Amino acid sequence: MAELLIRNSSVGFIKAIIFDKDGTLSNSEEYLLELAKTRIEFAVNKFRKYKINNLKIILLKKLLNSIYGLRKESLSANGSLAIASREQNIISTATIFNLFGFNWFHSHSISEELFDEVDIFLSNNRANMQKSKTLIPGAFDLLVSLKAKGVFIALMTNDTQEGIEEFIFKNKLELIFDYLWSAENKPSKPKPEAVIELCKKMNLSPSECALISDADTDLRMAKQADIPIVVGFTGGWKNPPTLTEKKFLIEKLNELKIHSSN
Repeated sequence: MAELLIRNSSVGFIKAIIFDKDGTLSNSEEYLLELAKTRIEFAVNKFRKYKINNLKIILLKKLLNSIYGLRKESLSANGSLAIASREQNIISTATIFNLFGFNWFHSHSISEELFDEVDIFLSNNRANMQKSKTLIPGAFDLLVSLKAKGVFIALMTNDTQEGIEEFIFKNKLELIFDYLWSAENKPSKPKPEAVIELCKKMNLSPSECALISDADTDLRMAKQADIPIVVGFTGGWKNPPTLTEKKFLIEKLNELKIHSSN
């Protein structure tokens, strides 16, 4: 067991820490902001091809801005783009299209097509891809410290397995994570069963783990799974998220320290 400290005060003993990725380890806001803008731009272009009038296009932009959490030149840490999975965002986008008179099959098909087209467009933009993969300050040092103290490190995210592997490769983290849980694993977060199954995979009890995330959905999930040390992190966004489900709160990753009990 290792002792976890927050601002030099002990919060308990653990064998593993489960990390969220985007907004917790990965400085993703700039990339997600570009993703939101591009999806909205592509959606508008599609609506224009359907000869939708300008007033409805203005309304479409407002609705998509709202569900994605786009606020001028920043993105809400509590919006769907920051928290939800790709499939969940496809559903929310399709729901907006459905409000404009398209049937559900057509709405969902347009959304899937839109997301695929945006992915291809952004993947061809190297500058944008560079934005998406940087580590939040203090993340690497914290991960290395945990590894050196024998703490298991798990990554649980709504990103795809491919997205996780790319994040790990870009940041030279190949030897860091002991366990991965992506949107493709079932159950996926934020179901508490996802944490329980991940703990089983680690041969640990949830009571032996801590979880850190920038999203209330993750923090509540951890509490429902009986994780005793639930840490909210606010330092990954220009406009810090409002977190109500945390047991502990940090602004910088270097506020976390680990002491081995061996």
